[in-house]
Parts: sequence; C-alpha cells; structure tokens
Amino acid sequence: MRTGIDIIDISRMTEAVAKRILGKEEREIFNGLGNEHRRMEFAAGRFAAKEAFVKASGRKDIEFSKIQFLADDEGRPIPSEELNRLLNNVDLTVSISHEREYAVAVVILFGRG
Repeated sequence: MRTGIDIIDISRMTEAVAKRILGKEEREIFNGLGNEHRRMEFAAGRFAAKEAFVKASGRKDIEFSKIQFLADDEGRPIPSEELNRLLNNVDLTVSISHEREYAVAVVILFGRG
C-alpha cells in the first residue's frame, strides 16, 4: 500500500492551468459546471488528486492530462479506464475535498497478487 496527499489554494487555479492539466473527459465535466468558482474548485481538486497520485505511484512519466479522475454514479471520484490500464495490477482509491479556499486530495494505491 502506498499513499499520496496534496493540497492547493483554489485561488491559484486559472482557466489556462485547468485546460492544460485536465483530460478530455474531465474537461467535459469542468465545462458543464455552473459558475467559475465551482469550475476552479473542480480543477484544483483534480490537480491535487493528480499530484497525490504522482506522490503515491512515483509515476512522473505520465502527463497530467492522462491522469483522469471522473465520477461514479454517486459523484465519488474514480480513476478513468485509461488510468486503470496504466496502473497494471494496482487498485487505486481517491478522495477529494474542498473547503472555501483549499482543495485537498488523498490517493491510496493497493498492489494485487
């Protein structure tokens, strides 16, 4: 088991950074959100999750746009199918939280077999 955590000040997130770090499916979610604050909060949370993933996995070779966290039917963040394929025999769980000025994420990797 390996863990990673990251926190970011939401005010540091910009549209340009969001467009650079979000993958295609994440951008679809981002574009569908109602207002700018919610979009920046979403992007900051995904940025923190991607940083936490890199810390847990040591995989600095994967572009941030390829590390995608989507949502299950209940809105919980889950890794994309593409990220699951890249993990090769590792399960991943992620938690993302927002509170006024900050977004934080924790990633836990579990080896199989």
